[in-house]
Amino acid sequence: MKKINWKTYALEIIELIGGKDNIVEIYHCATRLRFILKNDEKFNLEGIKKIELFKGYKKQENQHQIIIGAGVVDKVYKEIDLILNQGSLKNDDMKPENKQKFWNKQLSTKSNMLMITKRGMNSFASIFVPLVPVFIAGGMSLAIMSLVNQISPNTGFAKLLDVIGGGIMGSIPVFVGYTAAKKWGGNPFLGMAIGLVLVSPALLNRYSTNTPVQLEFDINTDFESVIKPAMEAAFKDYLNSLTLAPGAKIPEMSQVVGVYYTIFSGFFKIKLIGYQAQIVPVLLVIGLSINIERVLKKYTPQIIAIIVVPLGTVLLSSWLAFWAIAPLGEIIGKGISLGLSGLFKYTNWNFIGFGGMIFAGFYPFLVITGLHQGFLPIETQLLVDSNLQFGHSFSFITPVACVSNIAQGTAAFMLIFYTKDKKEKSKAISSTFGGYTGITEPAMFGINLQIKPLFIAAAIGSAAAGWWLGMTHTVANSLGSASWIGLVQFDWNTVDTKKYFADQNIHAILTSVPMGVHITIAMLISAATTAGTSALLLRTDWGKTSLKNYLNPSENQYN
Repeated sequence: MKKINWKTYALEIIELIGGKDNIVEIYHCATRLRFILKNDEKFNLEGIKKIELFKGYKKQENQHQIIIGAGVVDKVYKEIDLILNQGSLKNDDMKPENKQKFWNKQLSTKSNMLMITKRGMNSFASIFVPLVPVFIAGGMSLAIMSLVNQISPNTGFAKLLDVIGGGIMGSIPVFVGYTAAKKWGGNPFLGMAIGLVLVSPALLNRYSTNTPVQLEFDINTDFESVIKPAMEAAFKDYLNSLTLAPGAKIPEMSQVVGVYYTIFSGFFKIKLIGYQAQIVPVLLVIGLSINIERVLKKYTPQIIAIIVVPLGTVLLSSWLAFWAIAPLGEIIGKGISLGLSGLFKYTNWNFIGFGGMIFAGFYPFLVITGLHQGFLPIETQLLVDSNLQFGHSFSFITPVACVSNIAQGTAAFMLIFYTKDKKEKSKAISSTFGGYTGITEPAMFGINLQIKPLFIAAAIGSAAAGWWLGMTHTVANSLGSASWIGLVQFDWNTVDTKKYFADQNIHAILTSVPMGVHITIAMLISAATTAGTSALLLRTDWGKTSLKNYLNPSENQYN
């Protein structure tokens, strides 16, 4: 196999984007090299298109995005980082975000609102995209654990997976604390420290402790004389409220009654409860902490700044976090979760999957803009809240992403039937493989958006599968890969989903069929509908013209 010289590609890209001195910021996500330039006129897009690795290009506001592909972009970026000698682990930890006007008076209100929304979503993407591998590792570990427990409960392997997945997902505030502080111009290590405070072992672990009854006590309350009798009384009341079937197993007190402590009293009382796996609380706290850090830096004498700034930032941020900011963030997060869950619930009914169809049909358009990255923290919130409420996680977002990705991969695959060019066939096959394993950018930007009938066919295929997802209320049990690989993220028995549907009064068809089967059917519907629609659209004048323009290099356009 020919050895690839990544440094050569890196040097070529740097030259074509205007050289070292023209780069303001550069980083990468799963498939794209993202950068902001001082002078866009020095950017040679036509030259970039001629690079062998190039699969597509997109621009969002002042950020350029070159689509290179998974497993390749990181290698190219590593060489670019070495050449620039200002990698993220060296000099840019405190680099502030590129400033832009909040409101442009020259634009209409509608344009400004759209710009602010896109900027907010881009900010979310910058915070969460670097964490995608972490989410996949944690989410897939929990997904495999769920599958193993369904086959053989309480195995050592399942416990190991629980430790890995629970440790990663429970520590989300730590990771988010780092990337959010770095994105917003604070010290990322102080952001990480604040995230660690929010998940301290001294706090009640909300993520792993979901007892239906939780009692509050002052931290100085005696356990034997006060807390233990109160727990026993609460446990007795709980059992009396149940109607147990003959022979049913009676739960243990530790499974029913939990205890958390408080410090201070009155208006300033603080509950010692952790925010494991919570997204919104840590974002609010980091937003506050970077401003505290800036104020302390500005007014603290240099001779004591090395002590006062970090200590003051963490101390003030932590106190305000536990007192007001984090509880407020938790309420906001739960509100978002309940709102989205309610919307999906009431727009999908027996044999009616309207909500699923609309969401899945529009999902590929969200991917084009990058707005789909905003669903990552939202889905995390859905999974955490459902786990706290039902002892099992549920999310309708991953199933939608699955059928959309399969549709994009299938649409790209259709190209092989309409070209004799071996390079294009190879490109179509590799793009299909990417789509089927959860990476759609090569298929979407490299082929489908160039042959627009294929993209529309993929959106139709995704929408058709979304109807099935809606009327069956298909849900995943964890984060992971939105692809065929992600089948492990779905329950293969109906025990937990039936309880969930009954508790939430959800009306769905085929509730005796496991979620793993439902998502398999939905992805097959997505693939079949996309293939059929692609064949029909490519027979039209529009389709023939699009194919001709794509296959003719002189007319090939990247949007």
